[in-house]
Amino acid sequence: MTLDGRSPGTYYDEVHLFRERGFDRVVFLGGEGRGINYTGNGFEDARYLALWIRTHITSIDYYITIPFSYGSGGLRDNPANGFKNSYWREWIDGVLGVDDDNRLGFYWSYESCLQTTSYDEAHVTEEFIQEMSDYIHSHGLELIWIPTIGNRTMEQVKTFCAIPTLAKYFDNVFVQPHYYQTTKLSDGSDYTFQELVRRVEWMKDEGLSIEMEADNSIIGEKSNCAYCKSVQGWWQNDSFHEKVGCDVEPTPETEEKCIDRACDYYKAIMKVSTSAFSTRAYYFGTDFKVVDKVKSKCPGW
Repeated sequence: MTLDGRSPGTYYDEVHLFRERGFDRVVFLGGEGRGINYTGNGFEDARYLALWIRTHITSIDYYITIPFSYGSGGLRDNPANGFKNSYWREWIDGVLGVDDDNRLGFYWSYESCLQTTSYDEAHVTEEFIQEMSDYIHSHGLELIWIPTIGNRTMEQVKTFCAIPTLAKYFDNVFVQPHYYQTTKLSDGSDYTFQELVRRVEWMKDEGLSIEMEADNSIIGEKSNCAYCKSVQGWWQNDSFHEKVGCDVEPTPETEEKCIDRACDYYKAIMKVSTSAFSTRAYYFGTDFKVVDKVKSKCPGW
């Protein structure tokens, strides 16, 4: 993370910047696993990351990822073979082998809302999710998930996405509305504020929470690759970018448009319920100034 494009200093300083902005926990991601070391040995891969976190991050609670993929997107194992003897079971064991009082639990990094359905090309089963959940909970830790519904219409979300079915296996599910990232739905219609409200209403009715979304476009950085799925992973020119529908070319006008679109998340929440989304996840790129600029316009964000 940076602050206005500059390193905040030590990792302790970085954690302080999170706390200053009201964040009480963080999630170590890794682009569904693409940005995390992969040797084929889940135990050792996990131990390496867990030791690094314990050494560098000592003053804030966190969730550690369970990486689904590696490199350019290949799966770390075949989930159709089950959880018990999988790479992902080895990964969890590797993390558990490193004691850390700040660790709250795990984050399931596969974001697809189609998993466990016949539309899931990775062939994750509900039994796999249940066994993984039971195993983590048996160690007194939490399991969270931040699935995306993409630019699907609300009807497609209700028909194809398994999020409500799988929610019972997770301690928290934060749905990515994908509103900030695109202005068009899959049927060609506009992704309007009212469409965002429909999704927030669905989340509330299903007992789900929400991820608030923004990125570095708000501070004038051009997003020049869609999700940066390149051989270098999710990083390009030493900076993370995500292409969104409101930032074709950064100007003061497009920056303001991005801020307005980010603020719509809070407005939608307030329109649906003033109390239902007290716990939220946040994605805001790689610079704390993104949060500051959005909060300056919509403090409740």
